[in-house]
Amino acid sequence: MKVHLNDEIRTYMEEVASHDVLTRDEEIELFQRLEAGDPAARGEIVAANLRFVIKMALPFAGRGMNIGDLIQEGNIGLLEVVDKFDWRRGFRFSTYAAFWIRQAIQVAARKHSNVIRIPIRKSRMLGYVNEARRNFIAENGRAPATAELAGILDMDEDKLEELEQMGDAVLSLDTSGMDEESGTSQLLNRLSDDTTLSAFEKCSQKEIRVKVEEALDQLSDRERRIMRLRYGFDTGQELSLRSTSREVGMSQEGVRRIERKALKKLRRPSTQELMHSMVA
Repeated sequence: MKVHLNDEIRTYMEEVASHDVLTRDEEIELFQRLEAGDPAARGEIVAANLRFVIKMALPFAGRGMNIGDLIQEGNIGLLEVVDKFDWRRGFRFSTYAAFWIRQAIQVAARKHSNVIRIPIRKSRMLGYVNEARRNFIAENGRAPATAELAGILDMDEDKLEELEQMGDAVLSLDTSGMDEESGTSQLLNRLSDDTTLSAFEKCSQKEIRVKVEEALDQLSDRERRIMRLRYGFDTGQELSLRSTSREVGMSQEGVRRIERKALKKLRRPSTQELMHSMVA
């Protein structure tokens, strides 16, 4: 989606880019200083992760809030999660903070959007899903994969994906509000072109694709194929366990077993450093 950046936002992004990405040891040292009561450490942690907030905010642009406000909400989420992080558990801060930053942005985006109301029963189920996700992150330092979350909730993956999609903010294309230039009253006629990516987004996506390929190269051919299907690395569309099993001609349990093996390989320190560089 094309994101329009004013001069103020461009200047802010340039300032954020001037901060170096923290190494694992530098990150640990900062959180140790914070724990010891050094107030300057908090500012250094936040400054080093502001570019991460920008990357998290960009996909939500055009949903009722401008990019500057989305970044601000993400920064608030970043500030709140600093005190929740336990550096002793061995996870990178950005991995742990991703959920909380995204949640802060999503909540703000929904408040500023005209959304389709979710039935009470579905809304309650979404509450259970979010609670299970928060508990998983607290215990593991990362967001759960769809298969892991479905297992915790004892829920079919397809139903879980459908439920989570329902929870996303959905703008009504028939929203009232006269556009002075076009004279139309429907949001459908006022949407900007979302087919052209900005130069910033193109560079970010290219960098991510390269890092993903480098990480997947450490897997076997079969593991690589299953991970591509499950996480949508090629198409952008994740497949459920059932759909993946049909695609590769294996049982769902066989696919789950290979996926777990692949995830275990990707959790090796060398690979985690590589994956972290995608979002740092």
